[in-house]
Amino acid sequence: MLGIAVSEIHAYPLRPKGFEEPLFPTTASKRAIAEHLLEAPWLSRASELRGRTGGAARALEEPVGLRSSSGRVEVVRSRGGRRCSPFWRRRRVEKVLDCWRWVGDWWDVDHSVDRVIFRVLLSGGAVVDLARERSGGWSLVGMVD
Repeated sequence: MLGIAVSEIHAYPLRPKGFEEPLFPTTASKRAIAEHLLEAPWLSRASELRGRTGGAARALEEPVGLRSSSGRVEVVRSRGGRRCSPFWRRRRVEKVLDCWRWVGDWWDVDHSVDRVIFRVLLSGGAVVDLARERSGGWSLVGMVD
């Protein structure tokens, strides 16, 4: 997004030519609007992020399970978790996008964190950060904006 002025974002047309309200009466119109927005020079897809961009929401800290079946890995969220919506309880890992180690509060034995973070692309298009804890467990620690 470097080099793009806020005025350029505000000047970008809200809808393609020929579209009036309501914008989403049909599936085809939804697709046309999405394709229009994807052409915006200031918008990027989460799966295209390179490296540790800092674009992940850090509010999450949810234990998850990883299940392997037929050479595929799935992330499984708990049904009882308060953050788990029925929208996605289980998603297949399509691709590992990045991996790094994160160490925090190392000076405080009771609160220190030492984990390996994996940024992954899930089926359905979500990009999330999964942490492999020192204890061996897995946590969902971020969703890329």
